[in-house]
Amino acid sequence: MSSTWLTKAVLQFERVLWLVSSGMLFVLGYLWGVLEFGMSHPLSFMASLESLSSFEFAEQSVHQLPGGIWAHISEGEVGYVFTRTEQLFISTVIFFCQVILAIIMMLCLITLRDKSYRIYSGVVLYASGLLMVSPLYSLYESGTVLPWWELVRVAGALLCVRWAAKSLPTPQPHSQALIVYASQTGSAKYLAQRLHDTAHALMDIACVSTLTEHTLQRYQRVFFVVSTYGQGEAPDSARRFVTTLQEANSAASQTQFSVLALGDRNYQTFCAFGHYLSELLEQKGYQRAIPTTEIDRMDPQGVAHWWQQVGELLGIHTAPELFEYDDYTVVANECLNPEQTHRLAHRVTLFRADVRYEAGDLLAVQPEQKDEHERLYSIASYQDNTIELLVRQHIRADGTIGLVSGMLSQLTPGDRVLASVREHTTFHPKTTVPWIMIGAGTGLAPFISFLKKRQTGQDNAPCWLFFGEQYLEHDDYFAKELTEFQKQGILTRLDRAWSRSDGVYVPDLLQQSHKAIRQWVVEQGAHVYVCGSRAGFGESVLATLQNILPEPQWQLQLHTDLY
Repeated sequence: MSSTWLTKAVLQFERVLWLVSSGMLFVLGYLWGVLEFGMSHPLSFMASLESLSSFEFAEQSVHQLPGGIWAHISEGEVGYVFTRTEQLFISTVIFFCQVILAIIMMLCLITLRDKSYRIYSGVVLYASGLLMVSPLYSLYESGTVLPWWELVRVAGALLCVRWAAKSLPTPQPHSQALIVYASQTGSAKYLAQRLHDTAHALMDIACVSTLTEHTLQRYQRVFFVVSTYGQGEAPDSARRFVTTLQEANSAASQTQFSVLALGDRNYQTFCAFGHYLSELLEQKGYQRAIPTTEIDRMDPQGVAHWWQQVGELLGIHTAPELFEYDDYTVVANECLNPEQTHRLAHRVTLFRADVRYEAGDLLAVQPEQKDEHERLYSIASYQDNTIELLVRQHIRADGTIGLVSGMLSQLTPGDRVLASVREHTTFHPKTTVPWIMIGAGTGLAPFISFLKKRQTGQDNAPCWLFFGEQYLEHDDYFAKELTEFQKQGILTRLDRAWSRSDGVYVPDLLQQSHKAIRQWVVEQGAHVYVCGSRAGFGESVLATLQNILPEPQWQLQLHTDLY
């Protein structure tokens, strides 16, 4: 249920019905008592009783005399006479009971939409209706009140509600704090899990995709570990939560929060989503516990400093083991385009017993200089104990070679590498649906893993690969594997764009096949995967796809891994 106040109201239904029932029992008891044991005034009454408004209570008649006074009249004599104060008090109690019952019934009709509260709300609605039709609420309309039956009515309503209360969701015991991750490539999730391991007794963990406003307010403190994707955008998993939070009403909250924003200072939108989320939470009434902390490329010192502040709030005195790497052995290292000396691509094969991963996952590689930041590479294999990478040797503007890409491209069989598999759930291929895979350069790597997974399973849905590079004669990576996939019927269509050989780019191929792409996506339910450099390739591909794909498919069936 999205509204916190409405959820709280539902949980108070039984208590409020007890209050209404108490009011009704008071009126019953009072009327019963004064009519049975109250002082009487045995005066002769000569007027015609048929002309007076009346109601029956326990087989005794109460009439409204001229002037509005209630009186018990029996056999032509006036018995107990109610004072105006008594009448006003009884009428007020009855009126407020009616109003409360009407409000409860209205709220029940609203909460019936929520599956978690449907049974309870339905029974409360029935019980409220049962009480609402009591003749106590129609005393002025010649009603007949049978006290014993009214007692049965009240008892039955309360017993029904007590029984239905068993269907309410059981409140789960929870920690005082929650750590939430919003991850695109898996780094934020990995980091949040490592931090949670240090304080799991004091802290729960959740993906932002499962978060609701109600969940936030269950905790005293919520700590966000979030990455920024693309041009300052939220990771895919955070979009729904951000929309929900944007639409929520601002209200003061006791929940405190802090944001650990992950990013890369090489991008102008460094940590932009982290800052946006922090400001949005504050606008909605949440209390900032620790200033937003920027982390450049998983800098361990920055993370440790933020975690120290978290520890001071929660009473945690254990430093986390943030980054844990496994030892991999180099099996092979093949340069796939030796003629392209300024942009060499290497196929690196690593071995580690019992290593497990999913197609689409990443490998975080630790540089030889331990104070440097790790680098992430798409896995280009789908085989137990083995991981293959497609590595571009990066050359900086000053002519020097990148630390990790340089290290990997110079490895020889038998060398050791420290690395760690990072789960990349937003880029895992969907099963039993067609795939349209779009990659350029080393962005081909995850699609080799996709196709190898298809090769090992029973899934025979069609696959379509768009691949772009510079030269057909130099940069035709994994050519033998792709040809074999085609022969086996795993790769249904393969379109290549060679920008230097033919002057053709991937967006050109997409535009040429826009009708077929749209048909695959809309009619066959194909999912589209894009991997490669964001600058140039990624931006142009997304711009083209946005003109091809309808909005629902753009939101739900497009997956990107752009760097």
